[in-house]
Amino acid sequence: MLTFNPDKAHCTGCAACYSACPTHCIRMKADEEGFLYPEASEACIECGLCEKVCPAVTQENAATLEHQKAFAALSRDAGIWRRSASGGAFSEVCRLWADRDTLIVGAAWDGLRVHHIGVTGFENIAPLCKSKYICSAIEDTFIEIHEALKTGRKAIFCGCPCQVAGLKAFLRKDYENLLTIDLICHGAGSPSVFETCMKSLSSFLGGTVTAYQFRAKRKHFEVDYLSRVTTQSRSRYIVQDPYQQLFLSQNALRPSCGKNCKYRDPHRPGDITLADFKGLTTVFPDLTFQKRNWSTIVCNTQKGEQAISGLEERMEMRPCNLSDIVKHNPLFARQTWFSQDRDAFFHDFIAAPEKAIGRWTVPPSTFKPSLKRRLINLLPTSLLRFVSKMYHFVRH
Repeated sequence: MLTFNPDKAHCTGCAACYSACPTHCIRMKADEEGFLYPEASEACIECGLCEKVCPAVTQENAATLEHQKAFAALSRDAGIWRRSASGGAFSEVCRLWADRDTLIVGAAWDGLRVHHIGVTGFENIAPLCKSKYICSAIEDTFIEIHEALKTGRKAIFCGCPCQVAGLKAFLRKDYENLLTIDLICHGAGSPSVFETCMKSLSSFLGGTVTAYQFRAKRKHFEVDYLSRVTTQSRSRYIVQDPYQQLFLSQNALRPSCGKNCKYRDPHRPGDITLADFKGLTTVFPDLTFQKRNWSTIVCNTQKGEQAISGLEERMEMRPCNLSDIVKHNPLFARQTWFSQDRDAFFHDFIAAPEKAIGRWTVPPSTFKPSLKRRLINLLPTSLLRFVSKMYHFVRH
């Protein structure tokens, strides 16, 4: 930890300090819980630049509420939808705003670890799609973005709101050729806990886990937080896998993701906020029996609004009230408080990682869709929508 911000509860690991250091004396080092924190070597010249770019101690530019507009959105491209965690908004925004030379930066898998990488052009963004509920290592991507922007190239950055704030603090000026996208974030999970959970899943499945997918989809959307786990011999869909249990209970989250998180607020750091659309059929009753899940899109700035101008040609878009987002996805605007279980879990985890996973989780199970869901998947969507409309017409 650096002397000006010694409390882990206030450090998000955004790597702005690491990226800005002129002597490269700062490294991001994992602690016993598996989270990255900055550490300076004796080569530090005490220039103070790391403190100037730290969003925990500076006031980063957050969006004003006057430009915010909210939508539920679904890609018209079935291929885009299938490779996305929700409705395909990230892909479609990138396809609309980027050109062939645009640097697009987001989280990607490297084996069973997650880090941010940059790709050039929309056609190469597949590794950046899908949710990854693990603390992602920023590495040198802020520096790559800065170099691209200085040469006039467009750049898109997508990450948790604290990472977007870190990038903006590092850059220290606005760039018209930069589009920032933040996510409605449940929190950043421990890479070390995830790695240990994969060992537990390997034992359950009888083979070493080689690949993992959060919020997996089959032909249709069937259930939230479905995992697709691949071993050397086969892939299976898992519900209630050990990592998902620890992540959703908040027991495996970074300390800064609790009561001190200042990014669960309608004043977002990104030009656009994306998430899955919670409460879809409550807000839009005619979408009952929908076979695909939708995205939330919130435009936070004028640039964000301009960036999605024309998106309705690629996505089915339905305007909604910001209050709908807050009501059904409260992490958009509400901080969370860790229970004492969080520290108790990590106490056990540090002492004996695999034993802690067994103690704090219940056995996972393979996914079997309900009979109702099987029947819904067999019927045409047009028929299901007609039945839904008739039902609501008669009811009212």
